[in-house]
Amino acid sequence: MASRIALKSGSILNGNPITFEITPTILDTPPSFHRVVVEVKCGMTGGNFETIKMFEPVLEEKSGTTVEVDVSSALRTFRDSYVYTSEPTVYPMVKFRVSAYDEYMLNGEVHATEPLTYPIAYKYLCTLFGAFSDIERLSAGDTKGVTRLSTKPTSSPHLACVGEPFAYTSSYVTAQTIEGSESLVAPESKVTVITKEGQQIFGGQSIYAMPATEGQYRDVFRFINSFGVLESVSVPKAHREKLSISSSSYIRAVKESFARFSRALVKKSGNQETWTFETDPLNEDWLRWYLHEFFMSEHVWILVGNRYLPCTIETDDDIAFVDHTQSAMYSLSFSAKFDIYGNVRG
Repeated sequence: MASRIALKSGSILNGNPITFEITPTILDTPPSFHRVVVEVKCGMTGGNFETIKMFEPVLEEKSGTTVEVDVSSALRTFRDSYVYTSEPTVYPMVKFRVSAYDEYMLNGEVHATEPLTYPIAYKYLCTLFGAFSDIERLSAGDTKGVTRLSTKPTSSPHLACVGEPFAYTSSYVTAQTIEGSESLVAPESKVTVITKEGQQIFGGQSIYAMPATEGQYRDVFRFINSFGVLESVSVPKAHREKLSISSSSYIRAVKESFARFSRALVKKSGNQETWTFETDPLNEDWLRWYLHEFFMSEHVWILVGNRYLPCTIETDDDIAFVDHTQSAMYSLSFSAKFDIYGNVRG
């Protein structure tokens, strides 16, 4: 068997690499080929498990040789099949364990050693659909614990209104690490209707609630953040609404007579509304949050009437968001293009 398998780096977020270092068996006789076979047994909570194989070549038959494998790609295959919604829920975890063994050829025969498993058999590590930013990874080193499930700034509260539904996912009490993830509790998103004015805390997030009368001038978005969980944000109401329609014309040929002839027809597509917004005045922390978190979300919904409708956040290709020659606070413009066709208020 491989003589050693050890968790080298990673976190409970499978959007970043989770690497294992494996020490292969050193062979006395040079083989025709020698590789380490890594089997990742993984599955989502409540679902079936499958085994995904990976292979790493052993390039030298000498003491101290190791191979390194990143198993996170195997875990992310389940993320692609998971369907997010705008409603609060308990999010699934991807559980896994890793087995490794040597496979080599001597004298024309293929041999395989007994597998070595991490963690021990019948136990599993747990991960979430999320990822740290590159700067967070660089600052942390080989591993990083997860406590907060939001990157919203704590430097100042964000604005909301009495009567608005506020979506959040509570923080963990202590930092959750990949090494101790066997007992990880799945995150659960929640929605609370704001009932009083003033500054208050929900799930570790600070908001300042304005009077309910201000609600008519604001829109509420829900989105999946970089930790793979639901949260919401309130912004000033859309100041522009537009419609995109594409047209293509063609000639329908008919057998013509003196009073009947071929005529042009038009086929139309699109019929999607796009609403344009501008945020409240923001300090630099909130500017960066909007740019790197909300604007980058792949799953966004906007409250229209009494239902959340899917949309896509669109911005300019280049956004100048800091100007040190100015002392005023900044705001950002963006558009929400609906992922449904027709009248969204119908």
